[in-house]
Amino acid sequence: MYQALEQFRILNFSFGFFDLKNYMLPILIILLFSILLNYLVVIKNNIFFVKSFVQIIIENLYLFVLDVLKQNVGVKGIVYFPILFNVFYFVYFVNLSGLVGYNLQLTSHIIVTFSLSISMFIGIVIIGILNLKEKFINQFIPKDAPKILFPLLVTIETISYLIRPFTLGIRLFANMFSGHVLLFVIISFIIAIIEKKLLIMKIILLIFPILLLFFIMSLELLIMFLQAYVFIILLSVYLNDSLHAH
Repeated sequence: MYQALEQFRILNFSFGFFDLKNYMLPILIILLFSILLNYLVVIKNNIFFVKSFVQIIIENLYLFVLDVLKQNVGVKGIVYFPILFNVFYFVYFVNLSGLVGYNLQLTSHIIVTFSLSISMFIGIVIIGILNLKEKFINQFIPKDAPKILFPLLVTIETISYLIRPFTLGIRLFANMFSGHVLLFVIISFIIAIIEKKLLIMKIILLIFPILLLFFIMSLELLIMFLQAYVFIILLSVYLNDSLHAH
């Protein structure tokens, strides 16, 4: 790659009669990873009484998402826990799979984040309509507001409600996109130093960019988890509005 944006290109790999797109790799990685985790957690632990390290991690992720749901939605929202956990699992591990070499960062494509956020938002709206019925409209009418301001306030509230899925998708896309562009710039700088400088100059000049790369990579790992966390936090808040009339 010679340009930062080349890493986001959709590529096709041909294996005889079989074609594989690079955007399919993250899904395949997550599928294989999920099968392996289920084997280690469910099948293998039926033999051993002591919990394995993998089982402890999965259980902590499970309890973490459940705690987020309880805090933001309450007991009434536990019925929607499976879908929320799967969204967190998908977003987090898709983000992680983007760091695998020759792989595509799937969440750095806005069509992917929009598809996920809009589909989840439509489901939340349907839940709100079925649960609250006519009270669902109360979300767009501020309480104790002057009646003369109702048209303006209802318009503002409606627009702010409808842009929720777009801000949700853009936030995830922008963070993943910018993080990978930054990693590319730093790695390109390191490669340029290796190619053009003398050995002594390489050792001196490479110390700072390599430390910076290590710091950015660690920060990127943290951001990947935080983005998955923020994603389910906001989904929980939106779900809370659909379950408990404001």
